[in-house]
Amino acid sequence: MKTMNIAVACHNASGVPDMPVFSVTVSDEDYAYGIHYDKAKALAADAGYERPFVCFDDTEQNAIVSAARSLDLVPRLVVVDMTDGAVHSVRCDAGGVCVICYDESDTDPSSDSVMERPIGYEGETVDCWAQVQTADIDPHLKIARDWLEE
Repeated sequence: MKTMNIAVACHNASGVPDMPVFSVTVSDEDYAYGIHYDKAKALAADAGYERPFVCFDDTEQNAIVSAARSLDLVPRLVVVDMTDGAVHSVRCDAGGVCVICYDESDTDPSSDSVMERPIGYEGETVDCWAQVQTADIDPHLKIARDWLEE
């Protein structure tokens, strides 16, 4: 048995397009027959969502990411100005993203910004100074992004 997250494109009760995510558990055989989709569709209907239901399992969710990138809903380029070792600004080309800037060499215990945070490799905790900031959208970065992708 395996548990998967299935994104279901549909409409909510108000008729507005939506894409809720449901967790389903299926055997390998059920997966081969598409039962994971049937379970996700049933959960969507039970939650009050309306048809048509189009399901995306873990292996197909790159289509969602690709569409979001094409629509400039998610950032592909983030620029952090750290002149003189301090964070001055965080900008991104599209969408919005929360950025954690941290410094493992600055661990002064008297600072309120210093603590153990789960930002290391695979979520390991790191004792560090950290500043959390939301990136501001800068439409000019799209030019830089397009230049980098050439």
